[in-house]
Amino acid sequence: MKNGKKLIALLMTGVLAVGMLTGCSGRSSDSDGKFKVGYVNLTETDVFCASRKEAVREALENDGGYSISFSDGNNDVQKQIDQVNAFIAQGVDAVILIPTDAAGVVPAVRACNEHDVPCILIGNACDPTECEYTFIGSPHYSSGYLEGEYIGQLLTDSVGIENAKILYLEGTNGLDHAALRKQGTMDAMEEQGFDWDSQCLDSQDADYVKADAMEITDAWIQRYGSGGEAEFQAVIAANDQMALGAMESLKGAGLLSDQTEIFISGIDGTADALQAIVDGGMVQSVLQNAPGQGEACLEVLNQFLREGKTYDEIGTPSESYPGINEVMVDYISITKDNVEDYLE
Repeated sequence: MKNGKKLIALLMTGVLAVGMLTGCSGRSSDSDGKFKVGYVNLTETDVFCASRKEAVREALENDGGYSISFSDGNNDVQKQIDQVNAFIAQGVDAVILIPTDAAGVVPAVRACNEHDVPCILIGNACDPTECEYTFIGSPHYSSGYLEGEYIGQLLTDSVGIENAKILYLEGTNGLDHAALRKQGTMDAMEEQGFDWDSQCLDSQDADYVKADAMEITDAWIQRYGSGGEAEFQAVIAANDQMALGAMESLKGAGLLSDQTEIFISGIDGTADALQAIVDGGMVQSVLQNAPGQGEACLEVLNQFLREGKTYDEIGTPSESYPGINEVMVDYISITKDNVEDYLE
């Protein structure tokens, strides 16, 4: 009888051990045999952050091998750290994090490293000398470059380089993509012969927020507009929300009835921005490919959890963030010439 109990115990131990192993990596899964993933968003109020979240959800659900839980960092780095730690305590197999602050989230990434939980950062990287992660995103410098290249061409053809004046709406100060987008715009325009320092009348941080961009543009209209005319011919924004805010402000002041009057450009390729291009309020939106980033997340998760790969075996070495590997999803310039291809 005792031998029988020992045999049953051994068999149960074997069953439990097998049940804890799924995929080549041997990582645990939930009761449905699926890998558990925790997703910490930057903020649910940002249109692109929301669309990227849905793209990741769709990619993982279509795969069928993952269960994913979401939390909203609400632009609060301490909240993001707490949420990552909560996911780790819940026993997730991987964490996806869209950082609010590059330096501030290092403790969250380090916590993943200490608990051997693969960590994927999207959109904003952090110091790789302090932690390990895989970065998924789009080359932010190129998005700004595409803006500057296209707006520069329009200004050259319409008023001539020497007569052009622009205004720039910056993304959140301290975020690397905000700085990279602006630098790309500046470089592209200067390569065409523009003098940024003298021809950019003003550049202000609107925090990627539509309402803030409207308020700033209202002040610009008071300063650089009179008699129903504006001293500037273009507003370039580091995302679509700010571009749309500028558009509404200019329309409200009677300075924008069609896109030939003041050229407005943004980044993200949101549905509202694409419709604004169709309607004539904006001339360009540079698409940040949410579905592409969602598929890239699935690919990286599969390499971690199903293939057992390590950080240095996934992606390619980053030029922008030396010391980490990255998976890049290219930006696409959308204008009146190709907008119909991207409308839903």
